[in-house]
Amino acid sequence: MDEGNLAHLRQMLPFGATARLGMLLEYSARFAAEREVPDPYDGAPAGFERVLDLIEDACDGLVASLQARQAEGTS
Repeated sequence: MDEGNLAHLRQMLPFGATARLGMLLEYSARFAAEREVPDPYDGAPAGFERVLDLIEDACDGLVASLQARQAEGTS
């Protein structure tokens, strides 16, 4: 959920893989200015609530994107 995780996953892709890797928050509607999900362990308890809000919103957007792609007949 951060640039370091993404870079690591890209290194793990096998040759010829067609998977699309990206940042979860690309799918966020409410938090469009955010790029990475912060580590909540580095701050106050309110940080966990913020991370949950970010992830829930981005997952809603991801599901909507997948449903739209399925309706269009693409993968």
